[in-house]
Amino acid sequence: MSPNPNKNDSSYTLIVEIGNNQLDTLKASGFNLCVAKKVNGAYTVVWSGKDDYLHKNTFNWNEDYQVFGQNNFQVGALVEADTNEVNIAYGQTSTLDKAGLMGPATGPIDHSGIFTVINKFGKICLGVNQKLNGTFLPIFVSPTVVSGTATFEPIVEVKVWLQMNMKTSTMIFNADEPGIELTYSGGTLKTVAYEGEEGLGQWVEK
Repeated sequence: MSPNPNKNDSSYTLIVEIGNNQLDTLKASGFNLCVAKKVNGAYTVVWSGKDDYLHKNTFNWNEDYQVFGQNNFQVGALVEADTNEVNIAYGQTSTLDKAGLMGPATGPIDHSGIFTVINKFGKICLGVNQKLNGTFLPIFVSPTVVSGTATFEPIVEVKVWLQMNMKTSTMIFNADEPGIELTYSGGTLKTVAYEGEEGLGQWVEK
């Protein structure tokens, strides 16, 4: 597998602008501003689902991760780790032992863009947290139970969209709502806007 350009010390920023003429309509209809991050080629958790968004909304993150176990994956439910959560970095491995304890991550840190969980507990879903604006929040839960060894490859690709009553940490099925996807290739800042006629906004990258 080719090396991932993401580095653990990289810092990224996403700025989402909502047209002033859109705010009233969106909030009156119960739309939340949603962001998800791609892991293993899929979006499975709402990283942020804000109902208190303003004209300008800034999201900052570093490549800081945790792993955990969760008993099941259920679309529409909130992620709730059923094991302890441990910090992990690219190149490292954590083991979920037979008692259900996630052990400290071990091994040299590298820039491979991949980390690993060895599951000795049995069939369980595995999840990943990442810091967003300074707080660890779920970005991924495996949609199916995992046994044995699982590798995780977060990439700096995010999706931004608007969806009614969609909260932070909600499990989803690949974020199929209309929105805009952004890939951070060669840069660490992206700005998008939802603008246009009132009630008929469209996503654009700026």
